Amino acid sequence: MQTTRPHIPRILLAFDYDRTLASDSIDAICAAYEIDRSEWERTHEEPLGTNWDNIIRRGQALIDMGRARERPLSKDLFEAAAGHIELFPGVLDMPERLRAAANDVADGIEMEFVILSSGYDELISRTGVVDVFDRILASGFESDEDGNMICVKRIIGHPEKALYLEALGKGADIDGQNGPERAGDHVEPDKMHVPFDQMIYLGDGLSDLQAFEFLHRAGGLTIAVAAGGSFDPGEITDPQRVDAAPTPNYEAGRPLMQALEHATRACAHRIALRRIGAA
Repeated sequence: MQTTRPHIPRILLAFDYDRTLASDSIDAICAAYEIDRSEWERTHEEPLGTNWDNIIRRGQALIDMGRARERPLSKDLFEAAAGHIELFPGVLDMPERLRAAANDVADGIEMEFVILSSGYDELISRTGVVDVFDRILASGFESDEDGNMICVKRIIGHPEKALYLEALGKGADIDGQNGPERAGDHVEPDKMHVPFDQMIYLGDGLSDLQAFEFLHRAGGLTIAVAAGGSFDPGEITDPQRVDAAPTPNYEAGRPLMQALEHATRACAHRIALRRIGAA
């Protein structure tokens, strides 16, 4: 057995979207329909009743609103809603800054930036992040031949985020009908796509606790984005605690960017150390 850990010169950063990289998606869709979110909840979401998956229920309520207002939830509507999304300061420059931080430690490190969100791909992919992130993994709709949404066809629920992180690290297929169904398969350390302790996850709250816990237990780094000024998801277990919880500003010199640079350099130093072992 090899006595040193494998040298895999790659760092992966996975981000939630709503309130982590940008303002709330549902608020943006409601704004495109010129309706207050509380009214949408009262007239379209609450009448659906209970025992729904929250992501499917939310999507169905958006479809119902479009039908009721005779403006279907469509690609054009998502385009309009994207205009109401506000990316947090510095988001679009952040990936290049972190690439520079990694290269300050060691050259030749590949950086991957992934959005992992229970929000809807149809909206996220119409915002500026599509140009600077490598991959968007999100819930999504099925549409008809006219481009109108007819049902939710794919969800990334809160517990599934941990499975996706595991699959991303192992390089397992996540595009099949059942998503990351092979995430639990054993992968030899030298066959990993990204070692878990070279991964970083950012989220904003309760929906990210399973992801925080998985990556912490696996040796990775976790950062909470305190979109409301503080990170308070309620009662949590020790493995769900994060390494930092700054407010959402990705500009140079701000606490969140400093936290990301420290986390990136920490991963890069591991890569540099393992490069010596591999020499």
